[in-house]
Amino acid sequence: MWQLNLFNEGINKCYEARSRSQSNNKAASESRVNHRWNPVSGHKGDIVIQNATLFDGELTRNGTFDIHFSSGVIRSVSPTHLDHPIPEGTHIINVHGRFITPGLVDMHSHHLLLPFPQLPATNDVNERPLLGPITPFVRAIDGFKPHDPTIKIIASGGVTSSLVLPGSANIVGGEAYMVKNLPLSGAAGEPVVEELLLEYGLPENNRQRYLKMACGENPKRVYGNTRLGLTWLLRKQLEEARDLHERQSAWCRVAFDVEETSFAKTHHVKTFIRNHGKRPDSFELETLVALIRGELNVNVHCYEPEDFERMLSVLHEFGVHPQAFHHALEAWQLTYSRNITIATFAENALFKAEAYGANLRGPKILDDHGVKVALKSVLPNVSIGEVERGNHDFDSNNSRYQAAVSHSFGLSEDKSLQAVTSIPAQSVQQDHRIGYVRPGYDADLVIWDDHPLQVGATPLEVFIDGRAVLGNSDSLELLIHNSSSVESPDAPAPRPSILEHEKEDICSKAHNSRSKILFSGIKKALVDTPTSLEDTSDIVLLLEDGKAVCLNKRSNCFSTNQDEQNITELSLNEGYITPGLVAFGNNLGIQDIPSEESTGDGSSGKSADPLDEQKSIHFAKYGIHLHGRAFTRARIGGVTKAITAPRSNGGIIQGVSVGIRTSETAMILDNGIWKDDVALHLTVGQSAKGE
Repeated sequence: MWQLNLFNEGINKCYEARSRSQSNNKAASESRVNHRWNPVSGHKGDIVIQNATLFDGELTRNGTFDIHFSSGVIRSVSPTHLDHPIPEGTHIINVHGRFITPGLVDMHSHHLLLPFPQLPATNDVNERPLLGPITPFVRAIDGFKPHDPTIKIIASGGVTSSLVLPGSANIVGGEAYMVKNLPLSGAAGEPVVEELLLEYGLPENNRQRYLKMACGENPKRVYGNTRLGLTWLLRKQLEEARDLHERQSAWCRVAFDVEETSFAKTHHVKTFIRNHGKRPDSFELETLVALIRGELNVNVHCYEPEDFERMLSVLHEFGVHPQAFHHALEAWQLTYSRNITIATFAENALFKAEAYGANLRGPKILDDHGVKVALKSVLPNVSIGEVERGNHDFDSNNSRYQAAVSHSFGLSEDKSLQAVTSIPAQSVQQDHRIGYVRPGYDADLVIWDDHPLQVGATPLEVFIDGRAVLGNSDSLELLIHNSSSVESPDAPAPRPSILEHEKEDICSKAHNSRSKILFSGIKKALVDTPTSLEDTSDIVLLLEDGKAVCLNKRSNCFSTNQDEQNITELSLNEGYITPGLVAFGNNLGIQDIPSEESTGDGSSGKSADPLDEQKSIHFAKYGIHLHGRAFTRARIGGVTKAITAPRSNGGIIQGVSVGIRTSETAMILDNGIWKDDVALHLTVGQSAKGE
């Protein structure tokens, strides 16, 4: 009977919606099965990593630990001195105190959608403009390229799991998916999209769903709307979804009553279908209805405080709360987040107007106020804002680097490591499987050659689902012994901070025309000196009237106590002295915000005639300006000079560069330019080709 079929079809969907909306308490278990593991391509025996210095996702544990895993699951984590029983035939890897962390979790990636090499034919990161700025119904998985070579490149940097999102061209960009960065992981070793998924092997209805949204500059630029218009379009679409959800809920409530009828049930079903019809549904609105029901983990690309506020206002109007704001470079100005993860960068900034208010201490400020901070890449490493155009490069170590920089600017060691392991795992609601080194968790582990927050720290081996990814397992012991870093590595010390009034006091003295500044506490001086300084004890550097007048023993710089009067002394506490660094290959002084043409000097075009020097050769010295936030960043990094070429918009001839100083007091006509014409710059490659 057709009425009964319609009723059963509808009420089954009611039960599905009810079960998905109910909380699903997931917990790890030592006996848990990892459905991603298989006995053909997976490691078949037991593995024990011995004598590991362990960060377990929460903290760095005291002493050394042994980690036992098999069939893609961690079975035990125990102190080495307890001599935990080892199954016969176990492969033992003694890491001799090397650092081990959970596999890193990157909650913002576009690989698989932007595969290498960059080709228009394979760029599927944004659906635009045909379907408009609201596309919740598209799915990132439909654009995955399982043959993407960057899968292994990313894994080589220690990133074992990634949330792969559509781009940020649309207000609602579509569904995102958690993947493991294990190439060809299936039994047949074939490029199968489904086998990339972190939740591969689980019933589809039991999998966590993710939604990508965006606010601010990107949708505005792509579609030409204002924030006013885009917000209206979003509210209108959400209202349609809410209306459908309410009609579905009303239908289900009555249907449940009918189903419980014990007398003349068939008659009641016919009457119900005649009066109410089939369960209301919309293929196009299904994702947004699921959003209203609370089934989706919502990740919003957003940078500025006003956009956070308005996006929260709109989503809360419809009973939706986002799980994370991504990029969020100005979130440090607002610290009232209610259970929202800020997935951000450590130092990537200034690339567009929304990113101009970034703060190097932003992660620390947020953490100090109880906001959860995840540090992420945007792999493939896009010159941010270029995702829509498909311009990108690769840096497999990016996530670890973001954590290292944040630690340098004050975020604690444990919080810095949590920011690339357990905190993103919690945010994507997979912290029952990844982000920790605990029994019952996926065997996703990274063995490092040094403390992961040290400059240049590199994985010696990466395990995903218990499978060695880098192919170093047979020679791992040799790699460990040959690694130049010390055993039981320590985290680097954060750079010291200084109170504003102390800074002003020191700077005022330094700017005094008769000032004397003395740097002590020098561990090593990496500069040419007239005399050998093999013994670095009690070495000082004396600056007088802005010039270095002595780098030597204190006793050699001062002949009498009288000489040391009226001197401002700064101790570097085991610091290093180097020459000022020279920056090269960037737009410093020629373009403040790369995505805003009005903040730069313009550029030469592909139509220029390289043989006509008078018309085609551009000189950077005529367009340089010496102030902006990039100069402050440069000084923080030790850059005192820069070589800046004219901007190029194609063609072979880029122009003649200029040498500039980064001092905040430098002027173009007063010491700001140290060389008018440095070099003629040429461009060779794709960007130099004609139309």
